[in-house]
Amino acid sequence: MLTMIRNLAALCALVFAGCSSGSAIDQDASWNKADQKFVQEMIPHHEQAAVMSEMVSNVEVSGETAALATEIIRAQASEIKLMKGFLSEWGVEFDPDSDPHVGHMMSGDESHGMMTDEELAELENSMGSNFEKMWLTMMVAHHKGAIKMAETVIADGKDARVKTLAEAIISEQKKEVDLIDSLLAKLGS
Repeated sequence: MLTMIRNLAALCALVFAGCSSGSAIDQDASWNKADQKFVQEMIPHHEQAAVMSEMVSNVEVSGETAALATEIIRAQASEIKLMKGFLSEWGVEFDPDSDPHVGHMMSGDESHGMMTDEELAELENSMGSNFEKMWLTMMVAHHKGAIKMAETVIADGKDARVKTLAEAIISEQKKEVDLIDSLLAKLGS
């Protein structure tokens, strides 16, 4: 009997350890781990796009690029607010400093288009058409990463509102990628 209790205790410890990367999710909840992962990773992803877009105001660029940067800041700020609301509703804290995996930079395709600190510094230190070409090129990679993240949560997520947001992200960012491609063509890239 004592062995069975020890085995049960060990099993419970393993189950709780498996839940340590976030709060436990009720089987009947309207959301799942895929929804949570998407929201927790998309918030810093959007925040980085906003930081990159704010850099545009410090450099002389075409009116179309400036307008796109302003739109990115506006759209992503409202989506960040919405996603933070989801986390609050789910009882999941968002503190990227407390979880080393949230927004973590990975190599290759797993970076989802996130720029490194070095890439951001290079962008910030560039000027004129070099800045504009670099910003547009980086934003295409950033948007394509967001699209991939959104496609994943549509396939794996459970929350209908998160899926609706993901569909909107895909639609809007595909349009912006097309616009960016045309702007890059005008710049001769």
